[in-house]
Amino acid sequence: MTAPTTTPAGVIAAPGTGAADGTGADAGPRTWALPGAVILLAFLVPGNIVLPGPLKSNGAPANLVSLVCLGLAVAGLFLDRRWTRRAAPAPATAEAPTGSLRLPAAGVGLLLYLAGAVVLYGVALAGPLTRDETAGALRSLVSVFGAAGVALYVWALVRTRADRHRLAACIVAGGAFSAVVSMLGLVGLLPGWVDVVRGLGLVENTRTLREVVRFDVLRSRGTAEHPIEYSVGLALALPFALHLARHSLTRSGRVLAVLATVLIVVGIPLAVSRSGVLGLAVGLAVAVSAWRPAEKLGVLLVAVLGSVAAWLAFPTTIAAVVDAFTLAQEDNSVTGRLDDYAVVDELFREHPWLGLGAGVYRPETGGVFLDNTWLGTLVGGGIVGCVVLALLFLLPAAQAWDAGVVAEDEVDRSFSRTLLAALAVVLLTTATSDMFSFQQATVVLMVVVGLLAAPPPIPGAVRPLVTETR
Repeated sequence: MTAPTTTPAGVIAAPGTGAADGTGADAGPRTWALPGAVILLAFLVPGNIVLPGPLKSNGAPANLVSLVCLGLAVAGLFLDRRWTRRAAPAPATAEAPTGSLRLPAAGVGLLLYLAGAVVLYGVALAGPLTRDETAGALRSLVSVFGAAGVALYVWALVRTRADRHRLAACIVAGGAFSAVVSMLGLVGLLPGWVDVVRGLGLVENTRTLREVVRFDVLRSRGTAEHPIEYSVGLALALPFALHLARHSLTRSGRVLAVLATVLIVVGIPLAVSRSGVLGLAVGLAVAVSAWRPAEKLGVLLVAVLGSVAAWLAFPTTIAAVVDAFTLAQEDNSVTGRLDDYAVVDELFREHPWLGLGAGVYRPETGGVFLDNTWLGTLVGGGIVGCVVLALLFLLPAAQAWDAGVVAEDEVDRSFSRTLLAALAVVLLTTATSDMFSFQQATVVLMVVVGLLAAPPPIPGAVRPLVTETR
């Protein structure tokens, strides 16, 4: 037997010897740390706040760390023998899973999405472009690969149930903190969050949105760039908080998850956002669909009592939320979106299959925010782009559903349904906003896709730091 050799990918991110108690604790480098940092940065630093310099929108801290994830994932793909070896793979064990590259449905959806971004960038360059349009197309491509970097990293390197729960905890912590910032801001105890973040040496890439009022109520945005992003970010965090409240390994973890759940539920209506309220309802319904009947009844009773308590505690805010649904025809955000349909129809008729190319039709190049991801994709990518976007949701959703059905362990079944709930919330957001302009929703979507693409979680250690060759 020769001396142990360390694979480059192992040096980058592989955990060390894990605990045998099923907790997934290990002494080596933490595979969850980088994607966890992307999640926290997406929730803590608004998307329009970037590093000084020429990077502009691509200089957002979350995007830069995600690009690091992309580089490490690609390095691991080409340097780790377990990814590159195809013939006669070794039998899978709890310590070293089989070496053949796994290409699940969620991974297919992600790779198609990346391939589509490259094709649509080529479509954009094929036409006559202004300088701004060329820059917009390049920024669009870089942002897609930047966002997908965290998904590829999670797919390649995150293996244990404990690390999955740590990523979930990062999402919950980000959502709960954003809710606290929102509440403190409403009572005047905290200045604008953008001012706090700018004090760290960051700069504005685009002008920060002024205070937004709907039906005479100031809309909160917590740590996000926009009230819709804030409310959807909280709606995405809710299913993960519920999962950890039931299945966190420690009692303190479960207590903190319950507290975060309360903060998130209270914080969502403060945005006076239809997207956030619908996301809360959809995410909650999907997340608890695998629970026992008695637990579902308990959730229903708590929801009813919570709604009554919210009405009593914040009557003006809750009234504004109700008006946002019942008086939507008087809301200029709705009428403005309807006015854009004529523009979309004209552009689609001119370029039905591949559109104008990604990133060409942007506000800075004479376009508008269509406030609908599908309409924006139809303009930029045509029918082909919309099909690729649909597969990015449908393939991971099908895998999440299948994993929840076949899972023998209640924890894994609950987590699969949690991931499905997050997909449902983001999918809902695509119909009510330009979802990819909101970094919180984009990052969570990519983490979810990466978790679904990864092999089923192993309770103990995986991917040992040192491998032996005979």
